[in-house]
Amino acid sequence: MRKMHITPVHPGEVLKDELEEIGLTQTALAGHIGVLPKSINDICRGKQGISVEMAMKLSKSLGGSPQFWLNLQNNWELSQLSDDDFQDIELIAA
Repeated sequence: MRKMHITPVHPGEVLKDELEEIGLTQTALAGHIGVLPKSINDICRGKQGISVEMAMKLSKSLGGSPQFWLNLQNNWELSQLSDDDFQDIELIAA
């Protein structure tokens, strides 16, 4: 069986693509969900992650579940870890 490896993208890339697809500006989204435009811009540029609160707001305004947005964030964060991050960790139970 062949394993398919997909490199996760930052959730901001998905958000940016979604906004472009529906013709909504970052500023307009920020105003609609009650956050600063800088917050949306930082997410879209990959400088900020998606919190639980932001996931709820994006879900309500753009669709998709909050879990969708959080899964994107979790997958991204896991993809940024290296084997060295686990070097000093031992298995507790065999």
